[in-house]
Order: sequence, then structure tokens, then C-alpha cells
Amino acid sequence: MAIETMPLSGSIGAEVKGVDLVQLGDAGFSGIHRALLDHAVLCFRDQELTPDQQLAFAKRWGDIHLHPYLDGLPDCPEIIEIVKEAGERNRFGDHWHTDQIFTPLPAMATMLYAKEVPAAGGDTMFASLTHAYDALSDGMKELACRLRTYNLYDKQAPRSRQMAAKIPDQDKPAAPAIHPLVRVHPETGRRGLYLNEMQTTRRFDGMTEEESRPLIEYLLRHATRPEFTCRIRWEVGTLAIWDNRCLMHLALDDYPDHRRVMHRITLKGDATIGVDQTDIAA
Repeated sequence: MAIETMPLSGSIGAEVKGVDLVQLGDAGFSGIHRALLDHAVLCFRDQELTPDQQLAFAKRWGDIHLHPYLDGLPDCPEIIEIVKEAGERNRFGDHWHTDQIFTPLPAMATMLYAKEVPAAGGDTMFASLTHAYDALSDGMKELACRLRTYNLYDKQAPRSRQMAAKIPDQDKPAAPAIHPLVRVHPETGRRGLYLNEMQTTRRFDGMTEEESRPLIEYLLRHATRPEFTCRIRWEVGTLAIWDNRCLMHLALDDYPDHRRVMHRITLKGDATIGVDQTDIAA
């Protein structure tokens, strides 16, 4: 089934037109799956979804990834309600990151559904880690393919009051996860960078934070160049899904006097695949 899409930028992202996710058939879902691989992030406007209906759509993609450090809704634990009250700072996702990089099996995709949004502000930015890798010099690609990142969730990072309350056992240390800096996408076979800001990607494996910082900061500046990005402006009823295996995203904190409520589901992923060391120069 052909899916009508409108690109969000010249590099990544598309809005899918004329689709009711509740009534979506198998052929339509197949087209949407193909579109996600092509565009990396998709948004659907004017959706009316109960938590159960959002969960049913999510399960068409695979098993649900439960966040190891955040509690979900009492009646639907697969959904994390992201709330920022008027007068609070957002602080949740307000830095460049890919979801769940701090776990051994990071989330394959994230699905976010807008329940309450400000009239303006609160957009989400996305950056293509695939385009970022492709644009590196051959020498930097070869170096990056040999490195692994050390990632750790920060339970004590500043958050809004309601989001901080969702973290049980705040004094119990999080467990680290190590991943290749260059990840091979399991469906497209394309290579992409795979890292977060140093709030989570603390250093390279076998190196100190001081040694790691200059290269991590350079790669983040490189990966978030405007030509690698797109932006979603949220409306009530907008649902977006994005591929964590090849994107970073950032929630803009530019609506201090307004409330914002989003329902998030993450989809279970696989172990990260690095570049075969015998094929690094390819």
C-alpha cells in the first residue's frame, strides 16, 4: 500500500497524511514500516487514541521496552506520561540523546503522543546519525569504528517535579552499558554514529572522561549540524514514531508558562552491532 508522505526537511523526517492508526490494516502498516526506514521519523496528525489504542499500535512493531528507571501509568505501565507543569522547567529530554543507550539492549523506536501542548514551543528536534557518519572524513570514520562508548543513566539529573517522582530507588546506582560508537542498522545495513551528550555517554571505553570529552563534543556538534536535522511542532493528537538506531533527538524547553503532557512508549530493540574490525576501512 502506498503511503502519502510530506518531508519535514531535506534530510530526514516525514508527515504521513490521511492515516487513521486505529483503523490501520496490515498493508497500511507495512507501508508505514517502510516509510520509517526511509525517513527515520514519522508524524501522524489528528489521531484520537486511548492508551490502549496507542499500546495496540505500538505492539504491531514488536515487544514493549519497559524503562528500567521510570515508572509508567498505574493502569498502563507500558506508557510513561511525560508531564511539565506551567512554571516548571522541562529538563526531561532537553539534551541531544537517543533513548535507552544506557541499557544493554536499547530501545528500537520511541512513540510519543501529544495529549496537551502549549500554543507555541515545546517542539522536538531530530538529528540523523547516519548522515553524520557519512559526512565524516575517512580517517575519522576509521577511528570512530574502533571506539566503544561507556553510558550511564543519571538518576540525579534535574527534572520536573512529576518526572523526578517517577524514579524509584534514586539512591541505587544505575548499571553502565557499553556500545560501539559506530552502529550498523540491523534493517538497512547503514552505518551511523551512536552516542549521547556526556550526561549519559560519559566516556569511551578504556579512556578517561577528560581524554574522551574533545572527541565526544566534536561528534555531537557535527551530528547536530542543521542540514542533518528536522523538527516536529506538536499539536494535540499528533503521534510521532522515530528510529532510535539512527537518530538523536532533543526536547526544546522554551515554554516556561505552559503545561505539556505526552504519552511515550518505547519498543524493544536488539544488541548493538558494530563494524566488523576486518572491514573498518570500507
